[in-house]
Amino acid sequence: MKCIRQNDLEISKEIMDRYNLETPEGRLDYILKEKEGFFPLFSNAVFRAMEGVTEYNKVKEIMCSDIDEFLNVEDLKKENIDVESLSSAKLYSLDGIFTTLISFVEMSKVLRLMRKDVDKLEKAFEKIERNFILFLETLNLNGVRHFSYADPSAMPEILGKHHEKWIVERFVNVLAKLSHLDIVIHICPVLFKNLKEIMDIKNKKVKCYQDEFFNEEGFKVVGGSCIKNKNEAVYFYF
Repeated sequence: MKCIRQNDLEISKEIMDRYNLETPEGRLDYILKEKEGFFPLFSNAVFRAMEGVTEYNKVKEIMCSDIDEFLNVEDLKKENIDVESLSSAKLYSLDGIFTTLISFVEMSKVLRLMRKDVDKLEKAFEKIERNFILFLETLNLNGVRHFSYADPSAMPEILGKHHEKWIVERFVNVLAKLSHLDIVIHICPVLFKNLKEIMDIKNKKVKCYQDEFFNEEGFKVVGGSCIKNKNEAVYFYF
């Protein structure tokens, strides 16, 4: 499935310079003028809040030499979250737990631990998940309700089917810990296909997928189509 959403995430240097996107005011301007409230940031916001260095909306450098160093990185601080800008977003895009982890540690080293030291990798994911949950809780307390979630690096071609399933199951556990929040999470269709295999998910036909998503109330996880879809679709939810 070709992802048209990627066009919203790859922001050119020209656009970044035009709107001075390294500042809160610039990002707000970009939201209003270019994306109709669809905030085009990925995991970088979590990475930055944990003092990672970015440039033009991308990770500038891998922050840690290995998992041990990452485990010693200080947890996310609420004051490092750019709440003023983020709370103005109509929809906030999030990278998944695996893609976020490889912003901190080289993918090859993470994949090696999947084979050699799962216990240590477990601790690394627990750290990512703990900070991911805090990040969403903070945004929700400041009025952000709608999120789009994708984990583009956690594909079977990279991880193999066994480890891909492991990542999906971890994400299901994260969702359970978010269920007290007043948020709606749209799941990338590629990832949602895997969720449908392990969860009891309801579905219905809707006239406009996007409208249905934005009209949801309370905690809800939805999927089945691209978030950009304004046409009829089968709408999956739980």
